[in-house]
Amino acid sequence: MAQRRAGLRYLGAALALGLIALWGSENLFWTVPLDGIAPLDWLLTWGAYSLVAAVALSAVLWSGLSGWRAAFLGGAVLGFGLEGVVATTMYDAFPFQLVWTPLAWHALVTGLMVLALPRRLARGGVWRQVVGLLGLGLFGAVWGWFWPTERSDLPGFGLPLVYLPGMAVSVVLAQLGLDRLGRLEVPRPWVLLLAPGVLAALWLGRLAAMPSPLLLACPALIGVTVWAARRLGPGPVGLELGPAVPVWRHGLFLLAPLVTALLVVPGWGMFGPVPSNILVAVGAGGAALVLWLRLVIGALRRR
Repeated sequence: MAQRRAGLRYLGAALALGLIALWGSENLFWTVPLDGIAPLDWLLTWGAYSLVAAVALSAVLWSGLSGWRAAFLGGAVLGFGLEGVVATTMYDAFPFQLVWTPLAWHALVTGLMVLALPRRLARGGVWRQVVGLLGLGLFGAVWGWFWPTERSDLPGFGLPLVYLPGMAVSVVLAQLGLDRLGRLEVPRPWVLLLAPGVLAALWLGRLAAMPSPLLLACPALIGVTVWAARRLGPGPVGLELGPAVPVWRHGLFLLAPLVTALLVVPGWGMFGPVPSNILVAVGAGGAALVLWLRLVIGALRRR
């Protein structure tokens, strides 16, 4: 019974993490919805994110890591899996995309800034939380200022004000769900290996359809990341998700998308085409690569 309960809680956590990752890696980036996106498309995307989030969660549970290192390295596994198997964008502009999309985007932005930071802020002082979330919203707006370089049909205030905070409600619900779970015990080995096995099968299908040595980068980087996590962690001891906080503390997260929506649209009109995506890519990419290398080197030095 306890193992079955652990498996169900693992599934619930993967679905919640998939929701958070979907907003951080998709909605925050796009700023406004893509044309032709239907509810079924959103559900399928959530399913893909939840599958790869389960792979990352398996790695974290197996390693025993917690805190920011679990969020970052788990986000790296998520990024390598999504961009190396599901979307295959990791192989574009090789090798720059190995750092940008998996590490800077998924690990640093989604793993640390959208998942871990708001959870930590919600357990501290209210004003510190508000300032941190306003900063996250400002980051999203500056990032989104580049869209006039890519699109000529950008909307006014209305759509971003509905889209970004509206979709972010799912993040609030997911964080509340993680609070309710409280602690994750390590499920049976076959449960931990199920999602990685599915992802491996999908990767083999990609390799058969588009044989290229570049595709070997995906399992290699996931392997190094998971190895580093296991070396740095105590082993499979379970994962504390932290104590529950009042609903309104997680609800304050909506300040971030609200600020992004309020600032990004005037930026489009005032600044025109601004290559802010390049600035974010270089800055976040450099920081994420240094952080990942630091953790991997730390794992190498650990006895």
